[in-house]
Amino acid sequence: METVKYQIFVFLYTIYGGIIIGISYDIYRVMKGKNRKDKIITSFWDVAFLVLILFVCLWGIFSSNYGDRRVYVFIGFIVGFVLYEKILGKFGVYLFATIKKSIVRLFITTNHLLLLPFKFIYNILWYPVLKTIKSFLKGFKKLCKMPKILISDMKKYYKLVIKKQIKKWV
Repeated sequence: METVKYQIFVFLYTIYGGIIIGISYDIYRVMKGKNRKDKIITSFWDVAFLVLILFVCLWGIFSSNYGDRRVYVFIGFIVGFVLYEKILGKFGVYLFATIKKSIVRLFITTNHLLLLPFKFIYNILWYPVLKTIKSFLKGFKKLCKMPKILISDMKKYYKLVIKKQIKKWV
């Protein structure tokens, strides 16, 4: 027979497990995000969260009362989760979202810093090639327009020459 003191200890331990479940749920919400278009990623996060919750529950049950399942153990998990969500839930989501944004910014900044020498070399080596290609294309476009300009000029000057020849004959 378990003593009341031991049952209170187990109950408080499972409340602690419920708080851990609440924290992991907030992390899950932040990592999953609002964009739920990709079903594979959503399924991955769902399974990862459920496995984590399973381990937390098993850890709480086995470390507090050697795997003895009682009603107050599950009530402790529920009470811990509800207490966390009511008291610290919004702050937790804000905190984990801020941490996620900071980590993403850190990765982006690191990526830019690591790619900076390659961009510099690319600009030094590739810019003259691009400038040469652009100038060649400009010249090629002008060259393609030459027959049209030549024909229009020939028509214009042909009329002038014909008029002068007609005046000379007359």
